[in-house]
Parts: sequence; C-alpha cells; structure tokens
Amino acid sequence: MNVHEIRRYQMLRRVRDFGAARREQFASTLLATRTFALVADAVSAVEQAASAHVRASRHGREHTILKAAARRTLMNQLQVIRRTVRALAIDAPQLLGTFHMPRAPRDLELVAVARAVAAHLAPLEREFIAHALPETFIVELNRLIDGFEHAISRRHLLGGDSTKARVAIELAVARGFLAVRRLDAIVQNHLRGDAQALAVWHRARFVERSPGSARGRFVPPLAVPERQVLAAAEQRRPVADEPAQQSHELPGGMRPHFAA
Repeated sequence: MNVHEIRRYQMLRRVRDFGAARREQFASTLLATRTFALVADAVSAVEQAASAHVRASRHGREHTILKAAARRTLMNQLQVIRRTVRALAIDAPQLLGTFHMPRAPRDLELVAVARAVAAHLAPLEREFIAHALPETFIVELNRLIDGFEHAISRRHLLGGDSTKARVAIELAVARGFLAVRRLDAIVQNHLRGDAQALAVWHRARFVERSPGSARGRFVPPLAVPERQVLAAAEQRRPVADEPAQQSHELPGGMRPHFAA
C-alpha cells in the first residue's frame, strides 16, 4: 500500500475500534450499527488484500529470478549452436542467414527465435553432432525453450495476482472511506452535547495529509539579512542613476520574506 492508502487504512481501524467500544451506545441507531459494520468489513478486506499482495510480490520476485536464470541458460545454448553454425558456414555460408539470432531479443521474441532454430536443426543434426555436440542437443534445446516459456507464463500470472490485490486494496479503502463520511453525520448527531466523545471521534476519523507536490505547500519566510538585499540591489542598479541619498524602503510588490 502507498502512504495515502496506509493513512486511510489506519483511520478505518480507529473508526472500527471506536464503533466497537461504543456498540451499546449506538445500538438504538440501526444505520450507525450497519455503517460501522461496513467499516469493519472494509478493514478486513484491506488486510486480506494486502496479505495477498505481499505474497504475490514475494512469489513474483522469486519467479523473476527463475525466469532470468532460464533465459540465461537458453541464451547460452543458442550461443553454442551459433558458434557451431559459424564453423559449418565455412562450407555452407547460407547457414549464417538461416540461423540468424538477434543480440538482445525480448522474452517472447527469444522463444520464437529458439523455436525456429530448433526446427532448422533437424536436417543438419548429424553435422552438428560431428562438431562435438551431444546427440541429445536438439531435445535439450526444446526442453530449455519449454522451461523458459513456462517461466514467462508463471511470472505473468503472478503479476496479474499482484495487480488484482492492489485493485482490491483501493476498492476496500474507498468503500470504508465512504462509510466513514456517512458515519460522520450520524455520530455527530448522536453525540451532540458530549464534547469528550466527539473529541475522541474527531481524532479517530482524522486522516493525516499525504505528502504532495511543492505547489500549494506552505514555505516559511527566509531570514535574509538586510545588508544582503541592499547589496544585491546596488549591484543591479546603474551607479550613474543613483541619487546621493536613497531611502532603503522595499517596493510594495516585493515578497514579504525579503523583509528581514
């Protein structure tokens, strides 16, 4: 969860606990009871989705490593075949075009290229074996292709699980937040006149603002010594235009933080 969602989730937990601690107090208001239950359900949904997201992310990292290893092994096998092709091309130069392999193919492109190489190998199997490749080298190549393709598919599925969990978190937080907006009116109407209980409620439903962009954020005035401001002004102003005595008043439109 990002910072914004974590702060809303923490607020939902506080509101849930507020409702649980005052269950009897709100028992006569059926809508309040139902809405507090919605908040509790949202908290549970967030926690379940967050756990699923953590599991999917962890498994995704593990399978990313496995996929990288499968890709590396397949690339090494293709390099062995490419090296042998260069030797065969001494007598048959056309083989260089038949077994062309890109330098850094994407995953699916690598699978397609490797399948094509495996298909072209069959008629030349004996020539490759004569150059000291094992008799099972085509079978081994197909096994590596299948393993890499499976690793790609598995990693893709885990990425979908992670995205699904992220969406579930966002939806649960949004449902809970809407329930709290409804509760705000119910609780304040129900507890009017009870300043202490209302103060507890306001603390429970408060959501700290998430860090935003610099625009619109309060920036404290800078303490700039007056002599630095005047020195800078004197450097910008032509000496010939300066009168003998000048007032050091700041122009009306100058920002307040320049006034030391």
